[in-house]
Amino acid sequence: GKGSAPTHEVPSLTYPELARRAFGPPSVLVDVGIAALQFGVCLTYLIFVPHNLAECASNILGMEIDKFYFLAFMILVEIPLGWIRDITRLTLTNVVATGLIVYGLFFVIVLAFVHGLGTVEDYDGTSRTVFAYNFDNLPAFNDSWFIFVGTSFFMMEGSITLVVPLQESIVNSEDRAAFPRGNRIVTAVIVAFYIAFSLVCCGAFGDEIHTALTASLDGTLATTIQLAYSVAVLLTFPLQAFPAMEVVHGYCSTPSHDTDNDMRSGGTDNVVRRRIVSTLTICILGMVAVSAIDYLGNVVSILGSLFGIPLALIVPPLMHNRLLVLDISRRTRYINYGIASVGFLATGAASLATIVTWDKEEDP
Repeated sequence: GKGSAPTHEVPSLTYPELARRAFGPPSVLVDVGIAALQFGVCLTYLIFVPHNLAECASNILGMEIDKFYFLAFMILVEIPLGWIRDITRLTLTNVVATGLIVYGLFFVIVLAFVHGLGTVEDYDGTSRTVFAYNFDNLPAFNDSWFIFVGTSFFMMEGSITLVVPLQESIVNSEDRAAFPRGNRIVTAVIVAFYIAFSLVCCGAFGDEIHTALTASLDGTLATTIQLAYSVAVLLTFPLQAFPAMEVVHGYCSTPSHDTDNDMRSGGTDNVVRRRIVSTLTICILGMVAVSAIDYLGNVVSILGSLFGIPLALIVPPLMHNRLLVLDISRRTRYINYGIASVGFLATGAASLATIVTWDKEEDP
C-alpha cells in the first residue's frame, strides 16, 4: 500500500550461499560439487539395490536373474518418484525406510555376533572363536587401503553441507551457541558407531567380507535384511536426489513472472521441463551404474575423493579467509591455506590411486 517499503528476501545461510558471498560467480563449482556428491549417493543406490535383489532372487526363488534387470526395474520406479516437487510427500516413505534400516542394522549386528562367536580350528588344531581367529589374521593394511580415504569423506557427505543451515535454523540464541559442541558430540558418537560396527563385521566375516555387507550374510534372516535394505533405499532415493535435482532445475528452469498465468503457462512449462530433466538425469545415472555395477567400493571412494574432500577441506577454509578477511589473524589465515593445501593433495592422490587400480578392485 501507500508508504510501504518494498521487502527483500534475505537468502538463507547455506553452504552454497556462503560460497556465493565468498567467491562470486565461480561458486557455481560448489553447486556442481554438492549436486555431484548427492547424485553420487544415488548412483551407489543404483548399484547396491540390484546386487541385493539378485541375491534375494537366488535365495528365495532359486533363480539366477541378471542384476541389470533389477537396475532397469529400479530406474522405472524412481523416475515417477523423482517428479515429486513437495518434499513433505516423502515424509511417510522416509519414516518407513528409517524403520527398515534400523531393522537391518540390528540384525546385521546380531548375525555378525552369532557368526563371530562360533568356533573355528586354528593352524595348530586348537579351537578358537571366529572373532579371535580373524582379528589375528586380518592385515592392518591391505592392497586397497587408499580406498578408505575417499570413503571416509563420502560417509560424511550429509553433514559436510548441512551443518551451517542446521545451526542457522535454531531460533534460540543460547541453543545456537551450544550447537557446535552438540554437533561435535553427535558426530563423535556416529563415528564411534561406524568404527564399532566395522570392527564387529570385519571380525565376524574376515577376508570374506563384501563391499556390500549384506552380500556377506547367509540364511533366511539375511534375505529379509537384504529385502529390507533394498526397499529402504528405493524409498529414500527421491529424498536423497531432491537437493541435487533442485540445483539442476535451478539452472534449467525459466522463471515465470506472470503470477496470474503461472500455472497455466510458464509454470506448466517448467513442470514439464522439470520432469524431463529429472527423467534424463535418472537415466544417465542408470547408464553410469551399468558400467560401474561391479565396482561399488571404487565408486564410493572416487566420489568421496573428487567431491567430498574438496567440500570438506578445500572450500571451507578458503571461504573463511574470504568472508572474514579483516577479522582473522595472519596465523589463522595461513592455517586455513595449509588445510586447503592438504585437501588439494588428498584429492589428487586419493582420486589417482582409485582410478589407476580400478579394474583390480572388482567386487565379488
